[in-house]
Amino acid sequence: MQSLVLLPVGYPLRAGEEPAPFLTTDDPTLFQHYARSQWTGLVVRKGHFLFDSLLFPDYAFRAISVNPEESQITKDTKISLFSEQTTEPPIHSAIIDIKFEDVIGQKQAKEKCQIIAKFLSNSDLLNSSWAPKNILFWGPPGNGKTMMAQALSNETSHTILLVKATDLLGIYVGDGARKIRNLYAEARKEAPSLVFIDEIDAIGLKRNFQSIRGDVVELVSALLGELDGIDKNQGVVTIASTNQPQILDSAILNRFEELIEFRLPNNKERKQILEYYASTSPIPFNKIDWNTIVQETQDWSARALKEKIIKNAIHQAVLHERDSITTELIWECLKKSSEITEALPHYS
Repeated sequence: MQSLVLLPVGYPLRAGEEPAPFLTTDDPTLFQHYARSQWTGLVVRKGHFLFDSLLFPDYAFRAISVNPEESQITKDTKISLFSEQTTEPPIHSAIIDIKFEDVIGQKQAKEKCQIIAKFLSNSDLLNSSWAPKNILFWGPPGNGKTMMAQALSNETSHTILLVKATDLLGIYVGDGARKIRNLYAEARKEAPSLVFIDEIDAIGLKRNFQSIRGDVVELVSALLGELDGIDKNQGVVTIASTNQPQILDSAILNRFEELIEFRLPNNKERKQILEYYASTSPIPFNKIDWNTIVQETQDWSARALKEKIIKNAIHQAVLHERDSITTELIWECLKKSSEITEALPHYS
């Protein structure tokens, strides 16, 4: 075997209420010798459990990477702990040609992002105490929160680290906090940079909700440390988004210098959104009565307009081999979408 990566898991049986320790090492080379001394000769494949028989008897490690697959541990096998590896890296945004002008409406958010862009392009301003640090985008889903952050990254040509808050949740005690630290370590390395945390309410719950998950307290503490800039996150701007700011922990909420609301588009904006996405269609839209469609889509998000009307109309045109898309076809998609919504069960 060339290499083996082990994930500390815990004990198969344990008495008491204290959590099992999450094991790490002070010296990776020393750990290799320790591991080889008790597991050399074992044939291991991904998913197998290995049990410690020395310092922590019966403590389990799961093999999460075995190279080559299903092979024998030898005196030359490189054995490492998952805690020594960089945990799942934050997702860098794909190169998408999105600019501020592509985001229709959301004037307040656009102005704030233009301010951030000016700071990001001036290192003296960015490293001052007056630089924007933590911004919260909030409002109903599908109205451009992620798109605005991507536009900001593209307008400034700086790295944006996009991550869903649920991806920061760990599978063992200490993992979530470690992921947050790794996220910001990466951001500092790439500075000037942006960190965009989507659905931050998944990890930033109010204290009375934190008992739902045992690791939320440590996640909140780790996040607070990064938002406070304990490690001097110079050149790093955090933008988070949520649909439910009312359930965020007050300590986290107070770390955001500005809360920017993303609102549902008004009549004028809905028409602009429909026309914009129709202009990008591979099948031409033929003299559409957008005003009628706009009147029938009150309280629709930008995403719903794109996915439920424009996209469905294109799909129907492709299915029936139409050369163009008419108002009648769009109306059919709108009616079908409304019927489906009405048929869905409603829960109080």
